[in-house]
Amino acid sequence: MITFGIMSNNQPAMGADLPRMVDELIEEAQTAERHGFETFFVNEHHQEPAGYFPSPLVLLSALAARTSTIRLGTGILVLPLYHPTRVAEDGAMIDIISRGRFVLGVGLGYQEGDFAAFGLRVSERVSLFEEGVEIIKRAWTEEKVAFAGKRYTLRDVRVTPRPVQKPRPPIWVAALGDEAMKRAGRVGDALLCDSFQLPARLKPRVELYRATAESRGHPAKVVMFREGFVAPTREQAIQEYEEGLLSTHRYYWRQGSYYGDIKRAEDLTLQRISLDRLILGSPADCIEKIQMWHREVGAEHFLIRFRHPAGPAHVSVLAAIKLFGEEVIPEFR
Repeated sequence: MITFGIMSNNQPAMGADLPRMVDELIEEAQTAERHGFETFFVNEHHQEPAGYFPSPLVLLSALAARTSTIRLGTGILVLPLYHPTRVAEDGAMIDIISRGRFVLGVGLGYQEGDFAAFGLRVSERVSLFEEGVEIIKRAWTEEKVAFAGKRYTLRDVRVTPRPVQKPRPPIWVAALGDEAMKRAGRVGDALLCDSFQLPARLKPRVELYRATAESRGHPAKVVMFREGFVAPTREQAIQEYEEGLLSTHRYYWRQGSYYGDIKRAEDLTLQRISLDRLILGSPADCIEKIQMWHREVGAEHFLIRFRHPAGPAHVSVLAAIKLFGEEVIPEFR
């Protein structure tokens, strides 16, 4: 069975009413819960002028208190920015507040500003990440943790209270390149794919993840993050979604993350992004794209980003969540 979740937008537009944005995120999570979505994820960046929400675990605690059944996750927590004992403690608390609904999604991070804000170097991120994951797993499952690594040294550390989930909450690992795929297979409970790669590039990398997971005796689970939107017609979906999508992808372009062939922001169009990259259109269009991604890479869970800082508006996002839940999700049960 294929299941679905929402990757929320934690980046406000300039001048946005931030308390209202929190209320809107809560309403979107509640609407998703009522309409068959299984997960709701939040993310983070730091030092953004508009006030990108920097504290996903704090935000999840608010969502946990206002929802009942939907699983709540970080997509992603930039793990090298955190001491793993703190993540283990806060994650356990969220799991308790939510009564066992927490998913820890983690990644290396890539933006210099995120690391500089904490006096850290991007060059140290791999060792910080790998040691962090090991410590969190052990803190959630062992009575006391003693650890001596390159970045962390712990002596008889006890994390209490323990999470509700046994043996522990799942850890989903975000990955992009070959080495990251192997790392996800070694240390993760699931692979969280990025929103950019097309099937031809992603398929062999997912196979590398699966092979690594299987070699370690780990079950493989592929989670597909995709940007997308649904409306009664493809034309309406594109009309409502295009402006917000382009704004976000031009942000990524300015960060130097993607689209190395683009010389000017205005040259980055929907055609350049490619509809094949998105789950966008009518319910039938979305069903077709989901089937394609499942066929090509074996994706079992899809996280859809319905909203960007530049739109669509909250009311349109609620309508899209409802339509997706009524006409897309039932096709995969």
